[in-house]
Amino acid sequence: MFLTIILAVITGLPPITRDLTGADPGSWEDWVAGEPEPVPFSVKPLFSCSCDDGIDFAVLMEEGLADSLTPGTIERWALDMAPWVGGVLVAEASYSTPEEIRAWLSEMHGQGLDGVVLVGDLPVAWVMMDNAFTRSSETFPCDYFLMDLDGLWEDRWIGYPSAGRPGQDGKYDTWGTSGLAPEIYCARIMPSKIGAEVSLLQAYLDRNHLWRTEGDPLPFQTLCYVDDDWVPFSAEFRDAMRRLYPLVELVSDPQQTCGTDYKENRLTAVYQWISPFVHSSPLLHQWSPGPDTYWKEVKAIDPQARFYNLFACSNCRFTTSNNMGSIYVLGTSYGLAAVGSTKTGSMLRFEPFYQTLGEGGCLGEAYFDWWTAITAGGFSSYEMSWHLGMVMIGDPTLVPAAPMLGLPDDWIASPEPAVMTILENPCVSSVRVGLADGASGVRILDASGRVVASNPAARGGDTVEFDMRGLPSGIYTAVTESPAGVAAVRFARL
Repeated sequence: MFLTIILAVITGLPPITRDLTGADPGSWEDWVAGEPEPVPFSVKPLFSCSCDDGIDFAVLMEEGLADSLTPGTIERWALDMAPWVGGVLVAEASYSTPEEIRAWLSEMHGQGLDGVVLVGDLPVAWVMMDNAFTRSSETFPCDYFLMDLDGLWEDRWIGYPSAGRPGQDGKYDTWGTSGLAPEIYCARIMPSKIGAEVSLLQAYLDRNHLWRTEGDPLPFQTLCYVDDDWVPFSAEFRDAMRRLYPLVELVSDPQQTCGTDYKENRLTAVYQWISPFVHSSPLLHQWSPGPDTYWKEVKAIDPQARFYNLFACSNCRFTTSNNMGSIYVLGTSYGLAAVGSTKTGSMLRFEPFYQTLGEGGCLGEAYFDWWTAITAGGFSSYEMSWHLGMVMIGDPTLVPAAPMLGLPDDWIASPEPAVMTILENPCVSSVRVGLADGASGVRILDASGRVVASNPAARGGDTVEFDMRGLPSGIYTAVTESPAGVAAVRFARL
């Protein structure tokens, strides 16, 4: 602890989050032993949409996985994504090597690809490096290998660079001095490590669609929960989150933050986004004081949060069975996405990430912008020790700010009984809006807040239809006046 604090003072960085248990998080050898033998690389397209100007985003799935889902699921998913990211390709890939996937992504990037999500059991690149903070060595899965498409990654050592011998052992350990900035963003969805792959994936894609089309009640409350080691930085962490969400609850009193409070008062509350800052392992959070929070407890509580930024060492080590990152996202009834690390460390310098999200960018774009800022001017050993294990779990095309985009400043959630109802959501060529007593006028706003259609004469009892042809697919907001104020309801146009 003393060494970590001294290094934090020298570098100006907060203490690094790490696993205090010393437990084995799962080795590369164990991972390789459980995976199939690589076969020749092949990609089979399954569905594409909005690709007149090329493919902007790819869903790369494990072979045969899409066939096990409810018919129409992947098509619906692609159509949901397209309004936000452009042309979408859904394809399945053979189990080959990370290098062949990287080469394919590089080729696709040359044709305009911006991002990818890997779904199911697909190859994983691993890294072996010395940690500049802990003075120890680490081996971990590394999806940044699939984001940095033109950087030099080499396997030149058997064992750790500080105590190994020249040779190759299947793990990357050496990098070039330049070219380590990202070219694309990458996320991963691997349900098989926490349960029944097909049923978990189907449930995830179903709630993904439901959230995109119906959203959650506004206003959103979010949580910045900071354990003892990071209290001096807590206001900074909260202020970064405010670039996305105006309402951020900061809990950082050392007398309050503990495992009991987190489980009984936080995971049971209604938050849109939760950011815990806590020492962790893949399977638990280690609070000061305890008790620890285990993955089984998170699953049993079934928190209602949609998004997580896990400043929690190795919580997103997606190769480990029952890893908490996958539990939060895939093992609950509400989770949609998380960012976190597969090793010691986490995200830091959060502003570029939340700034992009606050401006209406998708998670992948924000993640890309954060990585670009981190690697600008080089990628130091300290930065690599903090960040090289960072991964995103879930759908990176989701836009957390979507329910808030385009809302007037004086909006209120539609009261009960609702004064306004969207009769078909999502809609296709037109949208019908039903008005209850007290409603007066209807406006349709796009995601920027621009009025694209209106009927100021509409009154309570009316059903008003608006022609949506000629308008792009995406998220829109219907707004009406009521005695209680301005009511707003979001809907999607396919």
